Amino acid sequence: MQALALVGVIGLLALLVWKLTHDPGGGVAAQLSQGKRPTAPDFTLSRLDGRGSVELASIKKPRVVDFFASWCYTCPTYSKRLEKYSREYGGRIAFIGVNTLDAGADAEKYVRRYGLTYTIVRDHGRKVLNAWGGLPIPRIFFIDRSGKVIGEMQADEDLPRFLKKLAVDA
Repeated sequence: MQALALVGVIGLLALLVWKLTHDPGGGVAAQLSQGKRPTAPDFTLSRLDGRGSVELASIKKPRVVDFFASWCYTCPTYSKRLEKYSREYGGRIAFIGVNTLDAGADAEKYVRRYGLTYTIVRDHGRKVLNAWGGLPIPRIFFIDRSGKVIGEMQADEDLPRFLKKLAVDA
């Protein structure tokens, strides 16, 4: 019994060390929590469908950036909501899904399964995710026309509230 408990403690310690060395935290999320409105870190990522790439800074209208993965338990709920809102606000707000820490085939299956039609790009590794704050996902950020991050979704009511704010900015 003691040996089993020791193995459990060692496992938890290993998980803690891994988290500390692989998940830097901070980034945009930390700046937002300090009341700042940082400039959105630019990225250029390949489209999941293979049709070129997307450069965040080149999009000149308000943006919603959603970090997700096919293995994420809560991501489908938010992806489906973003799909619904992208149909309502798509002419005024750009919706970008950033698939991260995922296998390409799994990501493609996820997009088909949930009928996602907004732009989906791939973050190979975690470089882009880490610049925005790292895990956990989903992480949804709202960027105004000038490129400032005005918020991160913390509660369900944040999504329609920030979308209305961005639509006025459009």
